[in-house]
Amino acid sequence: MMKHTNSITGFILLALVAALARLIPHIPNFTPVESLTLFSTAYILRKRWAFVLSVTLLYISDFIINNTVARSFFPDHEGMVWFSQYMIFTVVAMAMIVLVSSKFLRKINVGNVILSVLIASVIFFIVTNFGSWVGEKSIYTRDLNGLMTSFAAGLPFFRSSLISNLLFSAILFGGFEMYQYFASGQKRITEV
Repeated sequence: MMKHTNSITGFILLALVAALARLIPHIPNFTPVESLTLFSTAYILRKRWAFVLSVTLLYISDFIINNTVARSFFPDHEGMVWFSQYMIFTVVAMAMIVLVSSKFLRKINVGNVILSVLIASVIFFIVTNFGSWVGEKSIYTRDLNGLMTSFAAGLPFFRSSLISNLLFSAILFGGFEMYQYFASGQKRITEV
């Protein structure tokens, strides 16, 4: 997965904090989901594990949210909400983000992270709004006008998603780099 024990520990701590942050009340789409996917893509050597980690943490947090604060959105479901159609499009978006951003994040620097954040935000916006349009409970007409209306309705969410991706990516990438710096510095001091 990663090279050093300190790196693995720091990575796991930041990934868990990011996943738990989604459970705190927040502005719609102002979550660390896409940032966590980019972060995983950048630092996990095998990209399929970056996808698996992102989707697993997303599913667990969706499961909790769908069965608590968002339960009213599933009046047809009896018992626990284990799966909903919107999750398919979220998973597709995560897979595309891992695939595309892995090309840019081979070398981790501020420019590549910002470019990846922009691309990830656009991918998530397009895929999930397309899913909203094509879904069985869609409120949009099944034509180009309906698709464009779906995209227009999603623009405020895109803005908050983009801002949150920039913020959470700065926290995750910057926090991890600081953690590695201090962890390696402490190790050198104790070895002397």
